[in-house]
Amino acid sequence: MAKDDFDLDFDFEKEYGLDPQLFLDADEYDAASSQSANQNPNGRSYASGEADADEKPFDIDTDLDDFLNMGMEDVQDEADAFPDEDLMDTPEFSDDELPDDMDLPDNDSEETDMHTGYSQQTDFDGGTAEDTLQEENDTKRKRRRREPKPPKPAAPNLFTKFYDLYFAPVLNKELLEQTQDPANPRRRRRKSKMQIFKEAYLPAVIVCLCLILVMSFVIGSLSNYIAQRKIDKDAEESRMEATQDAQALAEEQRQSIMAEAEALAAGYSYQEAIDLLDTFADLQSYPDMVSQRSEYVNAQSQLVEYQDPTQIPNFSFHPLIVDSSRAFSDEEYGGSYNRNFVLLSEFTSILTTLYNSGYVLVDFGSFTEVVDNNILSKSIYLPADKKPMMLTETLLNYFQYMVDPDKNGTPDANGAGFANKLVLDANGDIKCEYVDANGTTLVGDYDLVPILETFIKEHPDFSYQGARAILAVTGDEGIFGYRTNTSYIGTVSQSFYDEQVAGAKVIVQALRDKGYTLACHTYDNSDYAQKNAALITEDLNKWKTEVTPIIGQIDTFVFARSSNITDYSGAAFDVMYSAGFRYFVSSADTPSTQVSTGYVRQNRLMVTGNALQWKQNMFTNYFNCNTIIDLNARGGSVPNG
Repeated sequence: MAKDDFDLDFDFEKEYGLDPQLFLDADEYDAASSQSANQNPNGRSYASGEADADEKPFDIDTDLDDFLNMGMEDVQDEADAFPDEDLMDTPEFSDDELPDDMDLPDNDSEETDMHTGYSQQTDFDGGTAEDTLQEENDTKRKRRRREPKPPKPAAPNLFTKFYDLYFAPVLNKELLEQTQDPANPRRRRRKSKMQIFKEAYLPAVIVCLCLILVMSFVIGSLSNYIAQRKIDKDAEESRMEATQDAQALAEEQRQSIMAEAEALAAGYSYQEAIDLLDTFADLQSYPDMVSQRSEYVNAQSQLVEYQDPTQIPNFSFHPLIVDSSRAFSDEEYGGSYNRNFVLLSEFTSILTTLYNSGYVLVDFGSFTEVVDNNILSKSIYLPADKKPMMLTETLLNYFQYMVDPDKNGTPDANGAGFANKLVLDANGDIKCEYVDANGTTLVGDYDLVPILETFIKEHPDFSYQGARAILAVTGDEGIFGYRTNTSYIGTVSQSFYDEQVAGAKVIVQALRDKGYTLACHTYDNSDYAQKNAALITEDLNKWKTEVTPIIGQIDTFVFARSSNITDYSGAAFDVMYSAGFRYFVSSADTPSTQVSTGYVRQNRLMVTGNALQWKQNMFTNYFNCNTIIDLNARGGSVPNG
């Protein structure tokens, strides 16, 4: 066999699918191709035609193996150099999957050299050619044996895509540090820090920022939503509270209007009560208010006009005796107390009897009115079974001889058993201060005013349109139990006087607020029937100086000591009229009221112990004196005279 017989034209790419260009760069491949055309397998040039002096003799076994394995060392070296690339990933086939043009003969069959086409039946090393071919075929089968198909990867989801895009580059250090050279895919070059940041970190940073912005927006939106919900909830709660408060206030106002209307109606002011109810906007929505209004309209329609005030009785009292044992046992004034004063229990009995008889308390304002400085009569409207009456209390001064006989300035147990002053209690109600026989100071219903107030609270229909009694005082010892005469400045002190004046003014205002009529009973309890105009002027000037600054200007005068003036057009009358008095009350055994253009004259019925026992005919039409007078407390009889 000649040497050139092994210079075969063998196409490796066609037979094995091997492309040398895969292992070499384009330039290297071109140079190798050019050089291989001029060199023999030993690196010698064929063109030279010269044999290498050191060239070994041809050995078919060695040379054939070299020939068959030519290039494999380079391929292995190339594969080792690039372990990450699957350069030798040639398909392998099982015996059943071999292509038709690559079927291999059985080991027992005669095999033909795929390179030469000759049947190889001789082993150059002493073995057979079949053994050699069998080994080659086994090697080829191993190479071509197909690896098991890997499981089909799951379809990428949002998480895996996000991971591959942003986290995989960060976690894979080689991908961060190396990249392909766009000019030569086989060459790798190190990435700069900026490239690494742009490719791996920047997208993640942008995504994080976007996530932060989205989360901030979501959190902000949620916060705003929650805050707005809280604001709306608070606003709704405030609105509901305001609504409830408004409803509660409206209900409170409604109840107040109904109570005030009831008080007006109790005093026979039905029209005022109806007008007050009509001020409530939603009146028709409350059946109780509608019913109340209908009741008042019906009651008003049944009132009877009382046109003649001339026969209105005026029952007059001095301060009431609280402790009769002390009053009647007084050595100096005991007889006078028994004769001229009424017991507290007797007054209460009279008041109850009058109420049960259908009498209703009125005052001058109930049946008179002032029009252009002229006093005119007006009608009183009462139910058919009701009748008007008046009350007066005189000498409401609580003189020292009655409450402080030792004149030390402090009422004590040595008093005659009368109240010593009008006061206001903790509730602002008018009461009396009283010192009992043990020296204990008490506050309660110990005289006409607090008794009357309590009675009207229990029987509001006893007072016509809020009428109260006439309270007449002198001025020489002060008023209502307060020592307001300026003489006390010298006898006691200025501070004492100032304190007394302040207390008196409080009581004056409280009495006016309740509707009491304050009257002058002369300055020093004198008989005006025995005084001329000059003396009356002197007395009234003292009143003006001592009392008016405390009690204010008044228009009602109650004559003291059962006196009266004879001429209501003479000088005495002119003095009194000039002092501002328009209503004049004197004493008589029968009631009488005269309304003139410029003034009003009236008689009062003095209710005393003496009258209850010895002048009972004065009260025959009003109450039974025998059921009123307490003769046991009076020692069995009242002094007459």
